[in-house]
Amino acid sequence: MPADADIRFDLQALVLHLCHMADTATTTIRLNPAAKRRVNAAARRHGVSTHKFIVDAALARAEAPTNDDRLAQLAALINQLKGAVEDEIDFRIADAAWKRHLKEKTRLYTPEEAKRELGL
Repeated sequence: MPADADIRFDLQALVLHLCHMADTATTTIRLNPAAKRRVNAAARRHGVSTHKFIVDAALARAEAPTNDDRLAQLAALINQLKGAVEDEIDFRIADAAWKRHLKEKTRLYTPEEAKRELGL
């Protein structure tokens, strides 16, 4: 016959287990045998249980950006790239003009002279 302390310990473990079970819900998925083997193999490669692998994959997919979010990110990236290309073009034009000035020894104008020449 088990001692009272053993019974109390088993009862506490059972209560803890039941409390943990109350925080979770069971969901069943049906996989064909080939898909089940692929999921099991992938979980092993990642060093986690099949359950954790499926839960992590499902939550990652649920938290993934929407197509609209991805499109907005892509538009922002395109604008940044366009700005970088425009900056590069401006630099090359300025660099060519400076090299031409050095080669041909053209006159440089002060800001006031440039404004006067342009009629500003």
